[in-house]
Amino acid sequence: MKKFFPLLIVVLGFSGFLTAQLVWDKFRLNAQQIDQDKGKYQLFDTLYQGLTFTTHDSKKIEPKHLNTPLVMMNFWASWCLPCLKEFPSLVAFQKKYGDKLTVLGINGDEDEPNKHIDKISKEFKLTFPQIPDPKSEISDKFLITSYPYSILYYKGKVIHVSQKIQDFMDPALIIKVESALSSK
Repeated sequence: MKKFFPLLIVVLGFSGFLTAQLVWDKFRLNAQQIDQDKGKYQLFDTLYQGLTFTTHDSKKIEPKHLNTPLVMMNFWASWCLPCLKEFPSLVAFQKKYGDKLTVLGINGDEDEPNKHIDKISKEFKLTFPQIPDPKSEISDKFLITSYPYSILYYKGKVIHVSQKIQDFMDPALIIKVESALSSK
């Protein structure tokens, strides 16, 4: 047993070193991600102030002039199954916040976007404005490379970003929204 003791000390020391290194690396990666997110959110805030959209039914929308404190930009495409799966909760979210929320659908279908918008809007009973983005001009401005992607603003400032399928009725998101709305 005594002859294995030095080996045991070396193995335990090495294991401790590896664990500390992994924890440190995870901390650094999280800090870098937070810095990247802050920069991206600042970009989103800046872009919001200058946005003008033309909906698929030819109406002009400027988010900064909307009369709702909450504005959700939901980037989606008809071929994106996670996008379609999140629509029921997005519709419920829209109903919950009523006149406090404007949802803007940004559709990324390249071919016949208006046809896809009409079909999906009817199928999922989407009542919010849809903006075709067939050349990804809007998505590119927002550095979006995959769908679904949602950005929630409160009075022109980002309060939530989802880069994957989102349950918009998730209690954590509801708490965040309620907190923003009560802050006035």
